[in-house]
Amino acid sequence: MTDKEFETVVVVIKAAYPRFNALPDKYAIKAWYRMLEDMDFKVVENAVLEHISTSAFPPSIAEIRKLCVERYKKAPLSFDGAWNVVLAAIAKHGLNGSQEAYGMMDPITLDVVKNLGWRNLCLSENQAADRANFREAYEAKVKALQVSRQLPEFVVKDKALLQKRHMPAVEEKTVVKIPEKPPERWQVPDLTEEQIEKRLEMVEAVRRQVFGGEKTE
Repeated sequence: MTDKEFETVVVVIKAAYPRFNALPDKYAIKAWYRMLEDMDFKVVENAVLEHISTSAFPPSIAEIRKLCVERYKKAPLSFDGAWNVVLAAIAKHGLNGSQEAYGMMDPITLDVVKNLGWRNLCLSENQAADRANFREAYEAKVKALQVSRQLPEFVVKDKALLQKRHMPAVEEKTVVKIPEKPPERWQVPDLTEEQIEKRLEMVEAVRRQVFGGEKTE
């Protein structure tokens, strides 16, 4: 969308809300344009027309971007719709038909199902708990997707650069190496034949004291 095209959007918003101080100065208009210029003019115009047709209050940038995204991207299934797909896939393909079942699912539903475990869902005897767990995970992913879709590309890029610059790097852990040879104090010293013989005699003497009997060969 060009700045000239955006001037039309500004005029429409101001005309629709004469009692409000919408887009009051050139700085506000510049800020709005920066946040919407990546959108097609016709998409923005249609989003604004929808808003002024349904709301008695001027729009925010977030509201207009949300309406624009609805025109660019297909909305995800509702939780109930996604869960019904999962139940239908289980009923149709069962435990051993996971690949065929996965083909019935959209990416978000598939991701959640894999995280919960296809086998677990098929063999579960507590569908109420499965439904609750699926809902929590699914709605979190849908919300994250909607947020990411609304962000302008320059905001996403700048965010990544700032995170790289300011977030601390992962500290490398020092790997403790096990010595190939144990310390000297752990090593058994080499013994002469005479020392070995004396130690054997000591062991034999202890054995005889404990158990009695003649010397063993």
